[in-house]
Amino acid sequence: MKSQMKNDNRLAMQFVSLVALAVLPVSMIAVNGARAFYGILAEPRGEVGAGGDSAAQSGGVGAIALNLNKSTDGGPVVPANSQPLPDGDDSLIFGVYDPDGEFDRDHSLRLRHVYVSWADFDPGELRQSLVAKESRGFRILLTIEPWPIAGRGDDLLASILSGSYDQTLKDLAGVLNSLKGPVFVSWGHEMDQDLTERYPWSGTDPDQFVGAYRHVIDQFRRQVKTELRFVWAGVLKEGSLSYWPGTDYADYVGMPVYSYPRWDQKTYGYIRDFRTTFQEKAKVVEELDVPLLITELGVSGSSDFESFWLHQAFMGLGDHEQLKGIVFFYAKDIEGAWGSELATPDWRVHPDSIRGLVEWELRQAASQEANGP
Repeated sequence: MKSQMKNDNRLAMQFVSLVALAVLPVSMIAVNGARAFYGILAEPRGEVGAGGDSAAQSGGVGAIALNLNKSTDGGPVVPANSQPLPDGDDSLIFGVYDPDGEFDRDHSLRLRHVYVSWADFDPGELRQSLVAKESRGFRILLTIEPWPIAGRGDDLLASILSGSYDQTLKDLAGVLNSLKGPVFVSWGHEMDQDLTERYPWSGTDPDQFVGAYRHVIDQFRRQVKTELRFVWAGVLKEGSLSYWPGTDYADYVGMPVYSYPRWDQKTYGYIRDFRTTFQEKAKVVEELDVPLLITELGVSGSSDFESFWLHQAFMGLGDHEQLKGIVFFYAKDIEGAWGSELATPDWRVHPDSIRGLVEWELRQAASQEANGP
């Protein structure tokens, strides 16, 4: 009986979602006119909190995210995952890359993404930073970028395999041993993209990369007592599986999912929604049957477009059983990352849009859990 009620509730919610997705853009255009129509497509927004173009001030679709931040009984919202991160793979978790500390007090975003270049990090400073995050109740996703170090050899991956970077790995292992864990660790992300000018480990010989990747993981397993969960994070496109190290070396597959309307129009001729981009990437690794993490989620456009795109994404999260976590990328991208012809996208959507949607999704999950299977 409970199972039938759960299914009925899910169907009802999906029906409401479909109606909302159909009505929202139409009503936005009806109320706001041609400017709103252009805003849905490609209008760039101003800085977060600047002027009247923020989601909180627009009065359009963006305002809906703020309303989701309220509890149904008028009381305060208690995040459903305020307890320690579960050890299993059944719960959807949320996180953020937040270098400016906008979400320092938001415990609904339990996973904190930290990038570190192993070429110029200070073990003491990194340890202090990560321990501080854990002490506030967060979990860590540590992405290690293997930038070349002078004097370690001209061929990066060959030098890693030969042991030239083992001292660096030992230093990182010492940092990881200072954490309670579990810690999510990603090494050499976006290895499957032709980005050698941006990442020297990207677009290299697949066999050599796999060898270097396995060497790194083997070193961590020998030296680190803290529980580690390894994330193999690729762009995920045709040919990506040639870089796959095997299920013994990856607990999760990570991926970036971004929406940049002007890039979409230039590349595909239309603006793609979350489902299209995510399913295209998930299809690449479907045969692996490994849990998925969106290690970077971002959208950049007008405030109304950003809110609409995120709402559309969250309304369909329950349809992706393999998806176990979403980490927002809350920063401006690197200059030139999307080509010289396009402006550098800023992925910092209005923070209350993120808070409202995440807490709404967590409440839905908690309600379904309470109703039982």
